Amino acid sequence: MRKILAIVLLLTAWGAYANSDLAFADSCYAARAERANGEKADAQNATLMKDAYRRAMQDPSVLEKATEGYVKSYYFAFRFVPFSKNKRSLHLDSLKTITEAAYKKFPKNKDIAHIYASTLSMWGAEKNPLAAVKEGVAAKVRDVATASNNYQVLGRAHQLLPYIPIILSWPDKALADKYLTMALQQDPKDLYNYFFLAELRFDQKRYADALNIIDRGLSRGLRTNYFLEDKRGRWKLKELQKKINAKLDKK
Repeated sequence: MRKILAIVLLLTAWGAYANSDLAFADSCYAARAERANGEKADAQNATLMKDAYRRAMQDPSVLEKATEGYVKSYYFAFRFVPFSKNKRSLHLDSLKTITEAAYKKFPKNKDIAHIYASTLSMWGAEKNPLAAVKEGVAAKVRDVATASNNYQVLGRAHQLLPYIPIILSWPDKALADKYLTMALQQDPKDLYNYFFLAELRFDQKRYADALNIIDRGLSRGLRTNYFLEDKRGRWKLKELQKKINAKLDKK
């Protein structure tokens, strides 16, 4: 019985990494915080993992796993690999195209859905309102994020996406508070949940509440698997804290 179990486990492990490109890409993604310069990731490692995931996508037996990895690595590179500001729009357009195609192929994959909805929200916030309306960004974000119970993205979309009276009934700014509060309850380890809710409290001029949320976020440690993400999250919390204190000092 033990021998059979050992064989099953061995075959399962081999099947998960039957594709060498996928195994290599996963190792690069796990090491994405290594050789970082401050909060900026190593560009060479990011390129290696994106290319390896793309090659692995040619293997039908690991297509979903490789596609998920490719989307995650592309999203990570967009956020943490340095590039000139005038290229941001082009990078964001590429990210939108890649994540949209991946979501259409694997709509039930929660990691892909999260990144697709996040990308749509960023794209809609950074483009002009007419472009966001033409693309139907608000409705797409709502549908994708609701299907995956992604309260963080729902809250951010309500907070950031352009609201055009009569033309758009969504986002509803009043719902940003509800969903961002739910996001923090859903995942108290994610420092961005503290930052997004504290930023909303700042916009609402609820400064004491915002500072309290920031303190709670800063009291948490950095997660090993999300070192760069949490490092930037802490930096954002501290910058918002300075901004609030400076505003209070002027009163």
